[in-house]
Amino acid sequence: MAGSKDKHTPLFPPLAGWSITAHDKGRPGGVTFPVHNIPFELSDYVLRKTFTECASRQGWLNEERIIAAVSGGGDSASLLLMAAKFFTGHITALHVHHGMRGKIADEDEEFVKSFAESLGCGFVSERVSVYTSRLKGESVEETGRRLRHECIIRTAKALGVRTVLLGHNRDDLAETVLFNLLRGTGIRGAVGITETTEFEGVKLCRPLLAFRRGELRELLRVRGISWREDCTNDDENFTRNYIRRKLLPELEEHINSQVIEHLADFGQDMRIIREREDEESIRLFTECAESDSVLDMKKLRRLSGREKALVIREAGRKLSLRTLSRERCDNLAGLIARSGRFTFQWVNGVTLTAQNGKLTFNDERGHQS
Repeated sequence: MAGSKDKHTPLFPPLAGWSITAHDKGRPGGVTFPVHNIPFELSDYVLRKTFTECASRQGWLNEERIIAAVSGGGDSASLLLMAAKFFTGHITALHVHHGMRGKIADEDEEFVKSFAESLGCGFVSERVSVYTSRLKGESVEETGRRLRHECIIRTAKALGVRTVLLGHNRDDLAETVLFNLLRGTGIRGAVGITETTEFEGVKLCRPLLAFRRGELRELLRVRGISWREDCTNDDENFTRNYIRRKLLPELEEHINSQVIEHLADFGQDMRIIREREDEESIRLFTECAESDSVLDMKKLRRLSGREKALVIREAGRKLSLRTLSRERCDNLAGLIARSGRFTFQWVNGVTLTAQNGKLTFNDERGHQS
């Protein structure tokens, strides 16, 4: 799928007809960025070191093929640029067209295609419809994330690729930590965004978590490279946009100018604790499980309330269920402790049935999950 790349080309020129600045709000016909002298901290030498060290740590540096998820925004454009420069294997750019912004979305798709081709990368586009695919209780944001995730996994499997790169940056990490803390979370949510996650044999890697959002746009700007901006990122009716555009700037101005760095550092510290808890969760689940959907009630009752909660959440993750709230998870742990026969409704319609010493996960039609 991917084309050849000239690894000795020092810079990638801006694409003719696609000079889109951050002020163009995603509209073509902006001003071409001039190529400036590149600061040392944004030089290929420094970027290569940071990017390849992360790739090595995440385990994909020497793979033959990878996919980069590219919306066309500054983050994903920087991701594709650095991957094209510093990764020696084949790269396919994957763009997901959400069917939400009409002609602008079509132009985003064409931009990513042209940009990928200019870097010698392959290109694949997937089209979805957010508005017609919403599930009960889902927000537009949640539906978009779910559909993107499904497209990523499906495309990676179809192309036989094990690793997909995502363009989350350090600001995204801080915003997610704060968002999760404000709406209520435990150790897992306090991590914010992990460097790597795996779904159905596909590894999702985030090599830009060391970079600030402004830094990524500046490294494009000084190279004369354009990007697209999604106008929906300005809509403060979306909670994440409100946090990004209003809440965090207020905290930076009035509380601590380094709040983003502190939140990101906190998330990374919590990652170590989460990894230990994940190991404990897997061990306890393995001890109590007869299968992914059947647990031994006698063994569950021997556990503390906290340990029961860990097993419950691990079972939910294995079955790809939505996470239970802390209150409902505690309620279920209490039922397990005091009753041998009960029915419990999971948040997305899956029913848990306790009888004959077993706790069984069933779907809404009565079939075992």
